[in-house]
Amino acid sequence: MSIPKVQPLLMPVLRAIADGTEHEVTEIRERVKDELRLTDGELKEIHPRSGLNVYVNRVAFALAYFNMGKAITKKREGTYQIAERGNAILASGVSDLSINEAKDA
Repeated sequence: MSIPKVQPLLMPVLRAIADGTEHEVTEIRERVKDELRLTDGELKEIHPRSGLNVYVNRVAFALAYFNMGKAITKKREGTYQIAERGNAILASGVSDLSINEAKDA
């Protein structure tokens, strides 16, 4: 398995913080990694043009989209908590989400 693009990461990221407590981004990445069973090699993948870690970057984009759409709240730098809209998304039973659905309130 390769690292999913941002869109398939959306629901795993939201599920990673579904308990309502505050979560640091490192913990969110760890939970998503475990759910998706990513290998150490996959986690170390570097984008050839940007030089950025692919997994870290994609989780960051997923968090940013949810933050824009008010599905999560950024409590402080690197710390997030699910918001009412995020709980509603999870309660709806959807299995996947588009980027536009994540970022549009």
